[in-house]
Amino acid sequence: MTNYDVVIVGGGTAGLMLARELGRQKHKVLILDRKKNLLEFSFNTLGSFINLDEFQLSEKVVAQKIDTAVIHSKFLKENIAVDAYILDKKELHKEILESLDTALVDIQLGVYIKEIKTDNENNFSSVIDKNGVEYSAKIFVDASGTSGVLSKKIGLIPKVTDLATGVEYNVKYTGKKNEFHLLIGKDYKGGYGWIFPLKNKRAIIGFGTFDKSMVKNLKENLHAVLELPNIKKLVIKDNDLVEGGSIPITPVIDKFIKANLVCVGDSVSQVNPIVGEGYKFVFEAAIMASKAISNSLLNDDLNLLSDYETNWKKRFLSNYKRSKVAQERIFSLSKKDYLTDFGMILLKLRANKKNVQTISGEYQ
Repeated sequence: MTNYDVVIVGGGTAGLMLARELGRQKHKVLILDRKKNLLEFSFNTLGSFINLDEFQLSEKVVAQKIDTAVIHSKFLKENIAVDAYILDKKELHKEILESLDTALVDIQLGVYIKEIKTDNENNFSSVIDKNGVEYSAKIFVDASGTSGVLSKKIGLIPKVTDLATGVEYNVKYTGKKNEFHLLIGKDYKGGYGWIFPLKNKRAIIGFGTFDKSMVKNLKENLHAVLELPNIKKLVIKDNDLVEGGSIPITPVIDKFIKANLVCVGDSVSQVNPIVGEGYKFVFEAAIMASKAISNSLLNDDLNLLSDYETNWKKRFLSNYKRSKVAQERIFSLSKKDYLTDFGMILLKLRANKKNVQTISGEYQ
């Protein structure tokens, strides 16, 4: 059996970025994922305020460059000048996979982790898959997304979490390619909509909700959105291929470590509450975690893992708390059109910089 420094459960957004960084720091890493293909997704695009250079990503991961966010209520709309992207998730994950140091980073797919074992010192010694195969390491990472394969087992996050769930279509697009659209108001029944432009006069139109009672009717609600007059001016549905997925909306938490287990990404609800996409924030968290893990390994001191939590709190905790308040306020406003329009008037009265801070989740 290969001796690994780190075993990462999950080969998604957080797991791949963490593995890339740990490989660069010359640590032996194993990624385990239940998927058979790491380039298959429930959603294929996302809007992001990411700085590509900061994470050493190329323009190949960009589906469309965006300079305007258009916020729509039933009767009003507001244009916000932004510096953002629509990202192609497949290209982004492919680029990170190709950047992994294959001499140091191994990947095993189709692996379902069922258990994590502890040793006599209450540190974790191995994870065990459904076939009874054990994988040992000095440090373990849960990057398994909303499944929370390990984080839920050890109580860092509730076993049942609140989720925002959405569905979307890839459609013809007649709007401006540099604008993405955010849709709120009673027509969205307490949910929200989005239109993300792509290349070749295509776009993604989606509908999402935080209301559990509406999840079964998401597709029908999206069809109703497609019939709204202002939406019909922008998109034309020409296929029946629907995609969908969920993100966590648990309360803001700041505990990500137990003994030699580190959690990153959706496994500990690190998606910014107001933004939803999470990539920018999860990549930053993964890099923070990689530095703490590397330092811990080099000094043979598990206490140094706590630097990850400390640095995350300094960078994100205040932002996330403010974003959570904004999220709850928007949910409340979106249930009635007159409240939504009132919120739109407030947007119009604020400086563009303040509006960008709100929709990007970056207040600092």
